[in-house]
Amino acid sequence: MTARKVPADDMANSVKPRRPGRPRGGAINVQQREHLLDITLALYAENGIGETSLNAIARKAGVSPAMLNYYFQSRESLLDIVVEERFLPLRQRLVAHFMDDPRDPVTTFSAFIREVADIVTTHNWFAPLWMQEVMQGEGGLGQHIKKRFGHGERDEVKKLIEGWQQQGLLNPHLEPQLLMTSILSLVLVPFTRFASDPAYSREIIVQHTLSLFCQGIQPTV
Repeated sequence: MTARKVPADDMANSVKPRRPGRPRGGAINVQQREHLLDITLALYAENGIGETSLNAIARKAGVSPAMLNYYFQSRESLLDIVVEERFLPLRQRLVAHFMDDPRDPVTTFSAFIREVADIVTTHNWFAPLWMQEVMQGEGGLGQHIKKRFGHGERDEVKKLIEGWQQQGLLNPHLEPQLLMTSILSLVLVPFTRFASDPAYSREIIVQHTLSLFCQGIQPTV
């Protein structure tokens, strides 16, 4: 009995398409996931969040865009993860100086400035990312955090600053929100500008910032 030849088209149609699911290569482990977040932060700091696509991250990491889409769902979801896991813990360290038994303004702000310097020297993406995003104004990182995570802590810091002003401990002409941005700029701009210059160490920048800043916040006589 002669076997019936199956037409090529029928054979092609009989091949079942691959079911949608996890990309080939298996699940990523913790180290691979952290590496992807590191690369994402580096590109955010270099190009800005708005200019960093999933495809750009995939190319830099040497993985497929499909893999990133599978594990992080979307560009917005990946940004949420980066902010929640990498940025917010650092912000909590900074805010803690105003929440956990704050003292007089000079002591509190001095500790805050040193904390910023510590973060910058241990997280090389922090200063350039902040510099990138502060230029974006309402469309940048701050707006994203406000939309997704709220600004309750920022409002508490603002109340504390206003309370110091009412007590006569802080220059009343300072605007609280501008004050925080100004402090960050005083620290982060020199760290960004002189990052590769050994003449400007962390301590030199911190001492310069403290000398410049602490005189300006004193209440007027």
